[in-house]
Amino acid sequence: MSLIEKLLAKAAPSNSAPAAAQAVKVLVRVYLDSAGHVTDVAIRKSCGDPELDARAQREIAVMRFPGKSRGAKTSHNWHDLTYTIHH
Repeated sequence: MSLIEKLLAKAAPSNSAPAAAQAVKVLVRVYLDSAGHVTDVAIRKSCGDPELDARAQREIAVMRFPGKSRGAKTSHNWHDLTYTIHH
């Protein structure tokens, strides 16, 4: 797992839900600016439910990730992220 994937995983909420909730995963591609703001979200692999895919996009769009550190090449790039949704 790359450093940016670890940072993205830490920044994504855990979505703690009751045990009876069903979890689905959506693979998204996230574009970050140098401050760590999400500027675009694209679905790479759908969970099979368009409504849940759209929900994942909305939730990720308002997240903030760690900004670019000196010498890092992790911002202003697309990053893949597996996002879990409990429903």
